[in-house]
Amino acid sequence: MRVVRFVSRYFFDFLNSQDFWEMRFASSLAGSDSNNSIQLTNLEMSRIHEIGLPYASSQIEMGKSLSSKSYTKQFTVPGNHYGDVHCIKILAGDSKIALSGSRDKTICVYDLSMLGTKENCVVNTNSDHNGWIWTIDQEDNNFSKIVSGSWDSFINFYELGRGDLEKVAELPVHSAILCTRYETNMLLYGTYSKYVAGYDTRSGKVEFKLKHHNKPVLSIAASPNYIWSSGEDYALTCYDRRAKKLLKRIRMERISSSISFTEPYLWVAGYDGYIKCFNNEMKIVSKFETGHSQPFLTWHTTWGNSYCL
Repeated sequence: MRVVRFVSRYFFDFLNSQDFWEMRFASSLAGSDSNNSIQLTNLEMSRIHEIGLPYASSQIEMGKSLSSKSYTKQFTVPGNHYGDVHCIKILAGDSKIALSGSRDKTICVYDLSMLGTKENCVVNTNSDHNGWIWTIDQEDNNFSKIVSGSWDSFINFYELGRGDLEKVAELPVHSAILCTRYETNMLLYGTYSKYVAGYDTRSGKVEFKLKHHNKPVLSIAASPNYIWSSGEDYALTCYDRRAKKLLKRIRMERISSSISFTEPYLWVAGYDGYIKCFNNEMKIVSKFETGHSQPFLTWHTTWGNSYCL
């Protein structure tokens, strides 16, 4: 198809016509039964028209194929941890590498290409931290840069080599690190000392501290214009980065243990086993019961489908 559209003018015009993509988009939403069809809200439809039908269709079709039982396999990976695993990160840019952080103070590096074989998937174990490891993240648009946060009050910066983590810097914070969001040249982190901070990795300076919680900060999400955070005080806050002020603070019924942002929605997972979807005005537009009885550790979303880990 990629070649034919360049040698056939008719085929080229057909693939670029609005009618073709409207039909394909409608087909991607439809399913063989009610279980795999997708219903979109008016707000979602307006967002789809903004990003374009070709991109929206491809993302929905990809999500459906990944969630199909015929494409889904479940693996149990024996790690080198002897304590509870608190955080897992499958790295973008190289889906064959995954990291896990544990209460045994170590980070394990996994080669996922070894799944289904008799070989050990753990290719490296890092023990730079002296406390429980609560968070691991990867810098946006720079897939080799990794960061970890621990109960030892240090944030470690790593370069990912061939299966190993090379520590290149550390940041003493003087408080346990419970969550991170690693943007390009900016690390956001939440602490046991009830604040969210922004650390500029170029200047090596903490640019700001946001003290909007009365108890430890559990999770952070961010966009170019906003920073959201949730804490043990049941609060969910939204900070406006342009106006440099707290935009909204709401009290949830239960603690929100994990939040993430996929434009245009903020997804909030909590101790009650529900996932709540908020719009830009911090109003709930949908709510899903998952069946989980324990707090969420990670919540990840994609166009057309949502995945819970």
